[in-house]
Amino acid sequence: MAVNIGSFPLGEADKVLTVFSREKGLLKTVAKSARKPGTKMAGRADLLNVNRLYLSTGRSFEIITQSESLETFAGLRLDLSRLTYGLYYAELSQHFGLGFFDESELYFDYLLAGLRCQANARAEPDWLCLEFELGLLEMLGYMPELTFCIQCRQVLSDYNLATFHRELGGILCRQCQANEQRLLVREGGRGPSSDGVTWKEGVHITPLVWKQLVMAATGRVSKGGSPDGVAPGKPGLQSSTRAARRLIQSYIEREAGRKMKSLELLEQIRT
Repeated sequence: MAVNIGSFPLGEADKVLTVFSREKGLLKTVAKSARKPGTKMAGRADLLNVNRLYLSTGRSFEIITQSESLETFAGLRLDLSRLTYGLYYAELSQHFGLGFFDESELYFDYLLAGLRCQANARAEPDWLCLEFELGLLEMLGYMPELTFCIQCRQVLSDYNLATFHRELGGILCRQCQANEQRLLVREGGRGPSSDGVTWKEGVHITPLVWKQLVMAATGRVSKGGSPDGVAPGKPGLQSSTRAARRLIQSYIEREAGRKMKSLELLEQIRT
């Protein structure tokens, strides 16, 4: 079983499909005649489709000799936001998929569960994406610290939150933020933090955004829990969920060393 997460043309009628498979993880395969209108392979080669593939070994890529369509996530095609997030999941899978070489079954099941949640509209699309991103970071070992100050290890609360730092991997409390600012002034704006990381200004985080991050980190909806009460459609909660998402996306992009492009259209529509 494999889900299509990327593609590019090959020759006059073929297509190279990047897939994430349950058995072998991230693979590049050749889908013969996938660009010929009306062929069975043309539909099965669409992004985000799940197929059962039969492969043979080629010179550069695996060759698809037979395929059987298993799931197409029709609900994604009816909602631009959900479809865009599905494509974002695919982009994340292309970039980080090699990290799951020994855990391909675990990540394949996680990816399918995330796509199904979006397709079935189990909760707000922004919220589901935030859950997916945090779950992915936890699986990769990149999870930012959300419950303790990353400097002094004080338990975080509504009253001592200060800033979220991509470089340091979490949140600073107010006291540590003040200490860092004094050090920054003393060193002329380029001083290292107490753990040796060159100081860069963090992003202010509000209690509501922080609570959204902490709640989303439990992955309640993605794990089959009830979506009731999760990121309801109130403007304040929707905006805080989106703010939390932007923080985590920027953190992911730093870890990836590149900007994720799948969400650019959605951001343009919303601005």
